[in-house]
This record gives sequence, C-alpha cells and structure tokens, in this order.
Amino acid sequence: MKNFKQLINSIAAIHQQLQKQAINAVNQALTIRNWLIGFYIVEYEQNGNDRAKYGTKLLSKLAFEFKNTKGLDERSFRNFRLFYKYYPQIGMFLNETSIRGSATTNLINLNIEVLPTQLPEYKKQGSLTTVSDNLKNRVLGKLIITKLSYTHLEQLIRINDDLKPKHNYS
Repeated sequence: MKNFKQLINSIAAIHQQLQKQAINAVNQALTIRNWLIGFYIVEYEQNGNDRAKYGTKLLSKLAFEFKNTKGLDERSFRNFRLFYKYYPQIGMFLNETSIRGSATTNLINLNIEVLPTQLPEYKKQGSLTTVSDNLKNRVLGKLIITKLSYTHLEQLIRINDDLKPKHNYS
C-alpha cells in the first residue's frame, strides 16, 4: 500500500463486506434452526398421523425444559411450528442444498437425531392435497432463507392470507 488513506479504505471495505456476510450466515442458520424446530414439533405432535393431539401442552413443557435458553420459550415454539407449516418450501430447499448435509453431519457427530433421509416435501398436508401441489404459487425456499430475516418471517406468519394453509392452532 502506498498511503495510509488507502490502507484505511481497504480495511473498512473488507470489514463491511465480511461483516455483512457473517450477519447473513448467522441469520440463515437461525432461520433454518427455527424451521427445523417447527418440523420436529409438528412431527412429534402428529406422530406420523394426519392430525395432531393438541391437549398435551407440549409447547409449555418444551418451554420449561429450555427455560434457561434464550429464544426458546413457548411463544417462540408456537411461531416455529407456524413457520414450518406456512413455509414448507424451505424443506425442498434444504433437500436440494448442502446446507442440510453439512448441518446433519455435524449434528450426527453429537449423536443427535437430526433429519430423516428426506424432509417431508411431498407429505400429505390435508386429506387430498400434497404439500408440493400447494407450493406452485409460493416464493422459493432459497429466497426465503437468503433474502429475509427470521424477524421478518415471524411478522409474515401473523398476516391473515387466503393463500396460507389453514391450521387450528395459533
């Protein structure tokens, strides 16, 4: 470098660029984490059945177990479940990318039950309609993960919209 000002500009530019990349990476990881937690909750509730038993107070039990973990309270678990239900196309994105593979490998090393071989992208959602049929007019999972923060997505799940699937829990 020839002068001090050029050094300052180079350091500032690389700092801003890599800080933005780091923030995006953390946000994507948290968004995927929240979707996967929703997936696990729904799978546990439904136990492979088409309809869940909601009288079990599962979310309050989970909140109690994670009472010392920031961001894992009853309201968050409820939102994660809604997030999974309203944005099933994220599962298709995770199935198609190495994100799922790298996360799975790291978690398997911890002996944690992570993901089935395939996420439920074609699982029955209602009596006749498959999730994949409902995804035709939806934003791609990749765009949801890479362009929106979970905070934005949490706001979107609260909007009443006829295009969102109907669920009998909040």
